[in-house]
Amino acid sequence: MDLVCAIQLYINKMIEDAGPGIKTLLMDKETISFLSLVFAHSEMLKKEIYLFEAIENYYFSEESLKFVKCIVFVRPTEKNITCLMRELKHPRFGQYFLNFSNIISKTDIKALAQVDEFEVVKDVQEFYADYAAINPHTFSLNVKSCYQNHHWNSVAFQRINQGLISVCLSLTRCPLIRYQSNSILAKRLAEQIRQNIAKENDLFDMENSNESQSILLILDRKLDPITPLLIKWTYQAMLHELLTITNNRI
Repeated sequence: MDLVCAIQLYINKMIEDAGPGIKTLLMDKETISFLSLVFAHSEMLKKEIYLFEAIENYYFSEESLKFVKCIVFVRPTEKNITCLMRELKHPRFGQYFLNFSNIISKTDIKALAQVDEFEVVKDVQEFYADYAAINPHTFSLNVKSCYQNHHWNSVAFQRINQGLISVCLSLTRCPLIRYQSNSILAKRLAEQIRQNIAKENDLFDMENSNESQSILLILDRKLDPITPLLIKWTYQAMLHELLTITNNRI
């Protein structure tokens, strides 16, 4: 259960599926941070990735780059789908390999297929790498605020739900879900995750008969005032306390 290794395996698979040749990597702001945590720039150059672009910074160019293969690695958000449709309407590269970091709806796939008039899309896959792997056993969803008037912030709720589903799928685990019974927020999140697992039953049909079943434990931080006051005596903890560490960067 190594989160860093899971992300690395996914990215290596994306690159292998694109085949040999000069390649570019088209990502969004979040997937850029996911990648930078597990691979150095020099390592990507060795894999024939010579160009890195953000999908939000699209620009129309008449310059032909048809000899370059484009590996797309983005979150399946409404904004990213819109940007990707704009890219496919006026493709700059010869081939596109679409990789989404989480489950994408059939409606979005159909919309992308309709704008692919030049038939440049060669492959569409889901790779469940929708989280920042800080350490082998620690991840972050980079959600800054969850509460809004003592209720879930709707955007944060959706992001946390998607992120936890992605972690479970990347680790090939269909967990038992336990939550803090006196927390309405924890209960709502647990119920939503349980519904999503039932909805995507085919993806969670995993053979865990030889292993003890994993447990997803959901706790409410506002009901635990002591833990935030505890500081580990390590350089990492002290640096984060004084300077703040975000995605392993100060």
